[in-house]
Amino acid sequence: MTAPIPEHAMTPQTVRLYAAAIATAKIGTGFFFLINTWLIIDITGRPSSAAITLVMTILPSLLLSPIIGLAVDRGQPARLAYRAELLRWLVLIAYGALYGAGLATEAIGYAVSFCVALGNEIQVLAWRAALARAVPPERMLRLNALTVVGGQSGQILGAAASGIVLAAIGAVATVALAGTTYLVSAVLGFLVARRLGSQELPAGTALRGPRRHFSDLRAGLRHIAARPEIGFFYGLILANMTVIFGINGMLAPFVREELHLGADAFGKIDAGYALGAILSGLIIVRLAKRFGHRLVLVLGFLTLAGSLFAFAQTQGLIAALVTYVGLGLSCQTSVLSLSLAQQATGPGFQGRVNATFNVLNGLAGLAIYGIVALSAGHHLYRQLYLAQAVLVLALVPVILVASRRGRIGRLLRPGLDKFAEDATNATIPAQARSVLVKSSPM
Repeated sequence: MTAPIPEHAMTPQTVRLYAAAIATAKIGTGFFFLINTWLIIDITGRPSSAAITLVMTILPSLLLSPIIGLAVDRGQPARLAYRAELLRWLVLIAYGALYGAGLATEAIGYAVSFCVALGNEIQVLAWRAALARAVPPERMLRLNALTVVGGQSGQILGAAASGIVLAAIGAVATVALAGTTYLVSAVLGFLVARRLGSQELPAGTALRGPRRHFSDLRAGLRHIAARPEIGFFYGLILANMTVIFGINGMLAPFVREELHLGADAFGKIDAGYALGAILSGLIIVRLAKRFGHRLVLVLGFLTLAGSLFAFAQTQGLIAALVTYVGLGLSCQTSVLSLSLAQQATGPGFQGRVNATFNVLNGLAGLAIYGIVALSAGHHLYRQLYLAQAVLVLALVPVILVASRRGRIGRLLRPGLDKFAEDATNATIPAQARSVLVKSSPM
């Protein structure tokens, strides 16, 4: 066991450093995905190669998430997070040098996409586990919301500036700049990890040793099976992720084929999602505190279904932009679902549990992208948006029913136990209540 984390470690300054690390990394991601799409098409001469790079970004979660989750649970996740950023920096510096020397090949381009996505997978899983160890459960919602705000702000800044930077300084310098943002993120992450110190390995931590890999992975699955509330909340996240995969895959062809607008309109509509996500991240903690977890989730899914339905009917830029802001705003209920799932998960299983559901998210992404690809040219995008709206709407009664039961209900309605206790006390005479208290075991 390592030394416990200092109580003063998660100070406001540490939180700001963490937010800056996330935002800086997302700026690099915004730069990278534009420039990499341009480079891979330049290398291969085939526009279809851009779709293959998209598939490569999903593979790390499908193939390596369980191993990453195990590494996160066994070690110091904050250190693992900033080392992942160093990996991405080194990969992009090497990529820029190879492209500049005329040595970059199609396979190298795909490998770079895979490695950058791998770094992101490690970073996300590691920071989530590090924060879950560093702060009490009731603070996780605030930190997860901060992650969304920092991430979306960095993403929109990187995406908005990438085209200008590419035109101004060229491809090689843009790759180097993207890599530099990961280096800056690594430095900021190092400062956060140093402030957190050596985090104590919690109960249930996976033990080291090659023979224990499979048994430790099975222990993570048993932990999920023993706590159905984990699957419930990660299931809500999966529902949000399928919507995100769908709107990401369909937006460009929808704007071109249904709205008959150009790339400029596509960029504005896409930015609307980020704007909604940032706004949601800023207000979701206050909303949950004032109105309760259950109501926020229900209203979020109702808004998401309504936004999908409205977007399917849009005919112009303004309506599409407004409804896309609604999508960004409502999709961030996943922040609340994630925080509740983390509360339901034992500290020693955070990495493995999160990684298990990341595999499901990756499979869902492949399925959604496959459906979108098969529907290309058939003008089915409006129907697909409507289908998503119906599926999301169907989850609302599920949430309402689940909130009345067991541990899911206690997480969705934190005051439920207190209300039950007050009701019980009100119906038991004072003398009988005194007997119960005296006879209860210590």
